[in-house]
Amino acid sequence: MKMKILTWNINGIRASKVKLAALFDTLDADVICLQETKVTRDMLDEPTAIVEGYNSYFSFSRKRSGYSGVATFCKSYATPIQAEEGLFRDLNPKLEGKLGHYGDVSEFSSDELEALDAEGRAVLTKHKIRKRDGKEEELAIINVYCPRADPEREDRLLYKLRFFALVQTRAEALLRSGCSVIVLGDMNVKHKSIDRSEEDETGTVTTPSRVWVNQFVWDQDRDVSIADVEDRGDFAGTTRTLTGGKFVDSFRYFYPDKKDAFTNWCTLTGARETNYGRRLDYIFTSIELAKSDLKDCVIMADVEGSDHCPVKAKYFSEFIPAEKCPPLCTKFMPEFCGKQVKLSSFFIKKEKTIESSDTTDSQKLAENISQSVTNKADTVSLKRPCSVEKNGNPAKKKKADSADSKQGSIKGFFLKSCSKTEVVEIKIKEPSSDSKEENSVTDTEVKAVNLVTVKSNSASAWKNLLQGPPPPPLCKGHQEPCVLRTVKKSGPTKGKQFFVCARGEGHSSNPEARCDFFKWVDYKKK
Repeated sequence: MKMKILTWNINGIRASKVKLAALFDTLDADVICLQETKVTRDMLDEPTAIVEGYNSYFSFSRKRSGYSGVATFCKSYATPIQAEEGLFRDLNPKLEGKLGHYGDVSEFSSDELEALDAEGRAVLTKHKIRKRDGKEEELAIINVYCPRADPEREDRLLYKLRFFALVQTRAEALLRSGCSVIVLGDMNVKHKSIDRSEEDETGTVTTPSRVWVNQFVWDQDRDVSIADVEDRGDFAGTTRTLTGGKFVDSFRYFYPDKKDAFTNWCTLTGARETNYGRRLDYIFTSIELAKSDLKDCVIMADVEGSDHCPVKAKYFSEFIPAEKCPPLCTKFMPEFCGKQVKLSSFFIKKEKTIESSDTTDSQKLAENISQSVTNKADTVSLKRPCSVEKNGNPAKKKKADSADSKQGSIKGFFLKSCSKTEVVEIKIKEPSSDSKEENSVTDTEVKAVNLVTVKSNSASAWKNLLQGPPPPPLCKGHQEPCVLRTVKKSGPTKGKQFFVCARGEGHSSNPEARCDFFKWVDYKKK
């Protein structure tokens, strides 16, 4: 069976509308590497951790709950021989079954290494494989969720570049140990202009993250290495011990000029409808393995469920399963292997004790419990006193009634508003000489007319109150109703609302994409 390895930023592993086993079957891969699982150790439940037919390995954020996180699921016939959480050995110092080979980290401080592994961004597994030529060797898969660079925070850009440097340090160290290496995941990088929809006239690779990718991969057109990066000692994305140019971008290896090949789209702007996206998810394969066994790499843009889509690489190699799972496997966690005592077990034990006792003892126990409950009920009353009990005193009751009468009702609001216009036109005939009472209007008739007027005015007031906001304006490009959005970015306009075209984001040359209509909501009273 040929080897199929998949990466996918799932944007919340528990958000899937279908069971993971069924979802994984549709993906058709031997090793499934997920990013942004958004679960911490305390949030991990059994249906997520234990999936039939797979063994899984998680990395959790130590900083925030429901944040970051990666997981690798391996089919039974692809069981790894070793597994490790994090890029450096200090994350789980006592855990056995690690991959080792950490490289020269002398340019990283101990605090820096701890911080880079604290957000749950890396899981490593090592497998035995049989290559197309029949040769057996080891393969290390590094599953990573790289940080996003916040333009308003320089520290996060530095964090991202140092994370890249540590990934490369570990990957090259594993290569030197003699095994093949695959680095995959959400790299949060748009490498070249072809990998993004945004207009880029220069087409150059200038941002620090793109420069790092440029030196990390081997280019078929030119032999790129880290030496191409000027003053690399001052560039936080590399260290002086790295080589560079040891991996291929598996997708571009087969499709170097393919356009509109994106893996991520903005959900807020509906950009997926017009394929206005970017390629952030990569599978980097070490050069020797790519040249000998890499068969294909595809972007599965039709798979929904996240703002990213999966990317799958196919190899001529095949997995050789390990006899047993490494210690990091989730099935060995105390809460999933039956070693951790659960709260429900206390109730189960008590229930068994009651059932095993004779009938007399059970009756006595029931009577004692019943009597205890009755005594407590007689001693302490949990029922709140009713209004009659609280206002038992007539004087207090009169005072309470008086206070209640001062509280306005919504009906009173309309009655007050109508009191000024309570004049009713009533036609009264001139009194005749025969009888004055014959043409007079009774009090009952006046009250009836007033009541009709009040009801009419109340209905009108309700209609004005509940008529809702005015209809949205039509965009000029398509003459379609716009959508209302709110500014969330910090600044003087934060919280303000505006109207834009309801269509998905896209190139300005695409008539089916969102037009440039924009209009602030006018809060002034008309």
